[in-house]
Amino acid sequence: MLATYDQDGKANAMNTAWGGVYDYNQVYVSLSKHKTTDNLELKKAFTFIICDKKNWKKILIIFGVVSGNKEDKIEKSGVHVTPSKYVDAPIIEEYPLTLECTVESFEAGNLIGNVY
Repeated sequence: MLATYDQDGKANAMNTAWGGVYDYNQVYVSLSKHKTTDNLELKKAFTFIICDKKNWKKILIIFGVVSGNKEDKIEKSGVHVTPSKYVDAPIIEEYPLTLECTVESFEAGNLIGNVY
């Protein structure tokens, strides 16, 4: 999952399916156009979140089905968000593993992020 802030500092998150390790200290994600991609271009930062079995179903269904352009997914899911200490992106407290990343490049739907 990716989480970002928009131009107003509001957190948003989306599920990702295609991605993984790109290089030493880098992650890769393939994305189509979403509110999150607009936020990536604006903020140049994101958190790459790994879900655990305990929290996946309820929360991930909302982040995967609901459009951030139409509803506040963070509010609807009931998760708790805190700002990253290292990048301009949110951390969702309910998930046990979050990589804090800056955008290295984002071209033709291919996001490469540097893990802080």
